[in-house]
Amino acid sequence: MPWGLLVLGGVYVVAGKLGLALAFVHASASPVWPPTGIALAATLLLGYRVWPALFLGAFLVNVTTAGSVWTSLGIAGGNTLEGLLGAFLVKRFANGRRVFDRARDILMFAALAGLGSTAVCATIGVTSLSLGGDASWERFGAIWLTWWLGDAAGALVVAPVLILWGMDRALRLTRAGALELASLIGSVVLAGWVVFGGLSWGWDYPLTFLCILPLVVAAFRFGAREAATCVALLSVIANWGTLDGSGPFVRYTQNESLLLLQTFMGTMAIVALLLAAIVKTHGETEAALARVAAIVESSDDAIIGKTLDGIIATWNRGAERLYGYPAHEVVGRPISVIVPPELRDELPTILARLARGERMDHYETVRVTRDGRRIDVSITVSPTLDAAGRIVGASAIARDITHKKQAEAAVRERDALRYVAGLAAAAAQEINNPLAVIMGQAQLLDGTLDAQERARVEEILEGTWRIEDIIARMKRVKRLELTDSAPHVPEMLDLEKSSEPGGGALPLLARRDA
Repeated sequence: MPWGLLVLGGVYVVAGKLGLALAFVHASASPVWPPTGIALAATLLLGYRVWPALFLGAFLVNVTTAGSVWTSLGIAGGNTLEGLLGAFLVKRFANGRRVFDRARDILMFAALAGLGSTAVCATIGVTSLSLGGDASWERFGAIWLTWWLGDAAGALVVAPVLILWGMDRALRLTRAGALELASLIGSVVLAGWVVFGGLSWGWDYPLTFLCILPLVVAAFRFGAREAATCVALLSVIANWGTLDGSGPFVRYTQNESLLLLQTFMGTMAIVALLLAAIVKTHGETEAALARVAAIVESSDDAIIGKTLDGIIATWNRGAERLYGYPAHEVVGRPISVIVPPELRDELPTILARLARGERMDHYETVRVTRDGRRIDVSITVSPTLDAAGRIVGASAIARDITHKKQAEAAVRERDALRYVAGLAAAAAQEINNPLAVIMGQAQLLDGTLDAQERARVEEILEGTWRIEDIIARMKRVKRLELTDSAPHVPEMLDLEKSSEPGGGALPLLARRDA
C-alpha cells in the first residue's frame, strides 16, 4: 500500500503541474485542474486512507510553483479536504461508488462534489494566498472563480472516468461492438476537431452542437463509462483548440476562454451521465417487467388486471384455463362477464374498496365459466398504482377451490356420520337394559294369566324381540361410507336436507357386519 500511495502522489503532482501550466489569473489558480477528479476518485475507490498521498502531492505541486511553505500547506490542506469532503458527501447522500447508476444520484454528485466541496477548496486556497500576501484581496473574487470552476470541471469531467473504469475495467465487446466503439471514438475526435480545431473552411459559424450527438450515442449505445470517456476525450481536444485560439469559446483572455469551456464541458459531462443512467434504468425496468410478465403468464392462478370501473385490461393464461375465455374475447369487456347474476351486487362493493386503496385477501366467492359451470374461487384483489402513486386499477389473483370445498364438505359429513354411528351405539346400549327388564317381566306374567291375557303378553314379547333385533343391528354398524348414490333414506336422516345450505352433502350408505 505505501507504494500505491507514492504512485498516487506522483500522479497528482504530474496532473497538478499540467494544470498550473495553464494558470493565467494567478500562478496557483488554474481554470483546468484535473487533480480534483483524481483526489475524489481515489478517495471513493480506495478510502480515506489516501489522504497523505493527496496532501503530499498538493503540497509539492504548490511549493515548487509559487508561494511560501505556509501558503502551500494551506492550499494542500484545502485540496485534501476537497477530496475527502466530496467523497464523504457522495457516500452519504449519492450512493457512493454507484453514484452514476441513477439520475438523482448524479445530480447530487454534481451539486455536492462538483460544486459544493470545490467551493470549500477554492475559499481555503484563495484565503491562504491572500493571508500570505501572495495575492491581493482586490483580486480575491476573480481568483476564487477561476479556482472554483477549474476544480468543478476536474470533479465533473475527470472523476467519473476514473471511478467508472475503477469499478469495471473489463471490455465485453463483440467484433461488431468493438467496431461501433471505434467509430464512436472517431466521431468524437472528428467533432472535436471540427468545432475546436479551426477546421471551418472559412466559415464563422458556432458548431458547438456537433459535440452533442456522439455523446448522446455513447450514452445510449454503451453506457456511463464510455460516455464519460468520450467527454474526457472531447475535453482534451477542446482545451487544446481553445488554447490555440480556435473554437466557439475563445474570448479576449485565455483564462476567460478556458472558464467558458470548463462550464460547457461540465454541463456536457452531467448531460451524458444523466442520459446513460436513464437508459440503464429504463433497460432494467423493461427487463424487470419482462420477468414479471413471464411469471404472470406462466402462473397456474388466474391473474386479471382491470380498471377502476371494472373493465378487463389484462388476462393471463391461467385465467384462460380457469374461466375458459381466451384473452382476446374478454379484454375490454366488464369483469361482470364471469360474475353470477345473483352476485352482481358484490362487484360495486369490491371496486369501491379498491378505489379507497384497500386490499382484499383470500375472498371466497363463486364465478361462472364460459360453459356455464359455477366454480368456487379464492380471490386476492389489490389496487394498482401509477408512477405518481395514484390508484388506477386493480389486479385480481383467483384460485380454483372447488375441490377444496368438496373435500371440506366431505370431512364435515364424515364427522357427522361418525357422530351418528356413535350415537346409535350408545342409544342401543341404553335401550337394551330397560328392554331386557320388560322382556323378563312379560315372560314371568305369561304363566299367571289366562289364554286371552297370554296372547297380549305374546304380542308384547314379539314387539320387544323386534326392538331387540333392531338394537343388535345398530350395535353391528362398523363402517360408514360416502357414496354417489344410495337407497331411499328417511327425510329426517337425509344429510343433504339436514345439512346447511350449500354444504354439498353426499348420500350415506351404512354397512354392518353380517
